[in-house]
Amino acid sequence: MNHLIISPNSPFVSIGGIERYIKNLIDFCQDQPGNYYFILPSKTKEEIVQIGNVSIHFKSFLNLSYKKRKSIDVKKGSQKQVKDKSIEFFEFLNTFIPEHAISAVTAQNFHLGLPPSYSLMVNMVCHTKQVPLFLQLHSFSTNPLQTEIINGLFWKKVLCVSKSVAGDCFQKGLAISHITTKYLGVNIKEFTPQTNRKWLKKHLGLSSSDKVIVSASRILQGYSDILTEKGLINLLDAFSKIRSTRSDVYLLIAVGKPPQRLNQEFEAALQKLEGYTQIHGIEDFVIIKTFPMEKMPEVYAGSDVFALPSENETFGQVFIEAMACGLPVIGTNVGGIPEIITDKHNGFLVQANDASELAHKISTILENDKIRKTFVKNGLKTVALSFDTQKLFPTLFNYLEKHSH
Repeated sequence: MNHLIISPNSPFVSIGGIERYIKNLIDFCQDQPGNYYFILPSKTKEEIVQIGNVSIHFKSFLNLSYKKRKSIDVKKGSQKQVKDKSIEFFEFLNTFIPEHAISAVTAQNFHLGLPPSYSLMVNMVCHTKQVPLFLQLHSFSTNPLQTEIINGLFWKKVLCVSKSVAGDCFQKGLAISHITTKYLGVNIKEFTPQTNRKWLKKHLGLSSSDKVIVSASRILQGYSDILTEKGLINLLDAFSKIRSTRSDVYLLIAVGKPPQRLNQEFEAALQKLEGYTQIHGIEDFVIIKTFPMEKMPEVYAGSDVFALPSENETFGQVFIEAMACGLPVIGTNVGGIPEIITDKHNGFLVQANDASELAHKISTILENDKIRKTFVKNGLKTVALSFDTQKLFPTLFNYLEKHSH
């Protein structure tokens, strides 16, 4: 099988759940029969990197985010850029797919991560070449155009990262025969309770007796900040309540780094987040940092509790990563999170936008060693049973191969 995976999110350019998934796929594919091709955005220059049977093509035509602009003049310039890059994308695929005898193509989050023309182009090429095309959804559809891209094109199947996303697609009119759920998974050789637990507090200049509440999230969705949607404003409110009763606790927010072209928006979101720490008077006890992707296991392992009180979450890659490192977790009862966390079994589920409840649950884990140990033990079991990439990815590729004929 010669499989092509196209993603506008690259672990070599930015940090987030999709990027981690792509990295996990690249690592996994190196040990599998067949040839695997990845087309990812270029960081600085276009190049091809070969790792055994995995070929990574870094292309500038993916260095493009879709943004609705109000300015007519800017919009005209933007439209020309989108048109030129879309044509370049089409011409590349039109040659690449037959040249490498591609047997199946998977497009990652195309309804959201790229202009609509890209979905049309990849559909046109695959349809004319009679190559099965799969759409993998990491995000909910949020407007009629995105829904039409999902429902109206020639995707062989739509792979959803959670039952919540699958249900959303079904509710919005996609035929049930076109929908399947494929969880993202975590590499338990990389995310493990055996990870160095001392690095983080030493790196942050904290004492070993200090307690660290950690949250990890991207703070941009395209060009807009998603601080409220990810529950980070609510988390700061909850933390201020905890900090008023104890002096040994710190909040670490590990923010996912976006592509360089979004630096201006990223800095604005950071300043907004820092502004909320000042409103609550907790700026000296909140640490907001970006970490390299390879350091995240040590970030989780060195913390005492993980919390991300999102208003909406399609899956929650960070929860399974934290669990795999032996960290108790707290999430909200929304989206795909309840597919990972069973309340009071392997973590706490709280209601979104309830800072008092969140503060209470965090404090419970920090103060009750029995509950903490139960959540850690059951979290590790959950990951091993349901979210190990070594179990999930063979099932994924078997599914793709079965439906490619």
